[in-house]
Amino acid sequence: MNVLISCSILFLLFSVPTGVYADTLPTSTIEYGVANTKFGAVRYAQLGPEDGEKVLFSTGGGVGYHSILAFEWLAKQGYRMICISRPGYFDLPIDTTLGLDYHADVYHEVLTALGIEEEIHVFGVSMGGLSALYYAQKYPTKSLVLWCAVSGKYLINKESANSTLGKLVLSRRGKKMISFLLKASVKLAPRSTISTFLEASAYLDNKERRAIARQVVNDPQSKREFHFFVESMTPMDSLYYGTMDEAYRAADLVGVDWSRITCPTFAVYSTIDKDVTLDHAERLEAMIPGITMMYVKAGGHYVWWGEEGKEVKRKSWEFIRQHTQE
Repeated sequence: MNVLISCSILFLLFSVPTGVYADTLPTSTIEYGVANTKFGAVRYAQLGPEDGEKVLFSTGGGVGYHSILAFEWLAKQGYRMICISRPGYFDLPIDTTLGLDYHADVYHEVLTALGIEEEIHVFGVSMGGLSALYYAQKYPTKSLVLWCAVSGKYLINKESANSTLGKLVLSRRGKKMISFLLKASVKLAPRSTISTFLEASAYLDNKERRAIARQVVNDPQSKREFHFFVESMTPMDSLYYGTMDEAYRAADLVGVDWSRITCPTFAVYSTIDKDVTLDHAERLEAMIPGITMMYVKAGGHYVWWGEEGKEVKRKSWEFIRQHTQE
């Protein structure tokens, strides 16, 4: 990654006309807005047909609400996806007097402001899975889909934290430059960038990492989604405090009880995930009545990457569709 960053700097300084990398990602129909709530002005994004079944998308930690674009495959199935910013991200203040479960209340306030009062589907990824669980526990939920969701006490993996990517994400310094270099590396060397992500988040050898990176890059839709995903990790300086606040609070979680969640639930975990360990899956399997579990290898924490990831996507939207028709 150090070589990649050095090459990125040289290429950008000496070979590329000014402005080439500004907002060059493919566009998609997305609507941005701000809802005034008792917690403050909350940013949100919506994607998909206005008359589609509503899906509350709870994004992973360290990425913004615009990461909804990396999951446009669900919107293309006719669903209206709604992604809401959490406390500490961008300009939404953190209320230190409240527990992490108040993230669900933030979601509910925004949905109410949008005039959505009926049961909706909820889709949570990684740290956002914790917020999704709290929402399903507190508010009427049609179905709950979870990918590598944090479900209790969470400790940052030391190996992941000490990886190149981990150091870049967790460092407080140089966020604007890191954001710039990260976006540049995706355009200049997408395979190497994907391999770097996998090294931090999956128990895979170098050959396996390269194979998944090749699969992602060779599939136009997967490559497009990866570009959007990395874009949503920026600007890092606007995401840092929310990311760290969630991680610190989750490290102290004790006594969680998800047994009151009664909606149909589908959870996917990777057996080679470095970030969210399988005790999070086991906790849900023991607590949520009738939960459907799916275990894969895929891209480790990125359970939607590679050939196996395509099956994860298919099973997930089929689960939502099944409970849309009921």
